[in-house]
Amino acid sequence: MASHHHVNNAKAILGLLVLGIAFVLFYKFVTNQETFLADPEALRNYVLFTVVACGFLIGILYLASHTTHKETSSSKVTAKATKKKKK
Repeated sequence: MASHHHVNNAKAILGLLVLGIAFVLFYKFVTNQETFLADPEALRNYVLFTVVACGFLIGILYLASHTTHKETSSSKVTAKATKKKKK
């Protein structure tokens, strides 16, 4: 049985969102390539923004990959209590 399917689904959705944001950053560069090459200040600002954004996205993926889902112990306690009551 897959007991961690909700956590895995959340990680997959987060990965798709990060991939989508990275694609948008790449698409923005391709569409404005002439402007960035003509104006060094705009290129510097774009590169700075992209580096910060990608660092943030990598950090989010790192933190999400180390999440675990611990089962609650209440189900184990109730199972033990019902066994004691039956005896």
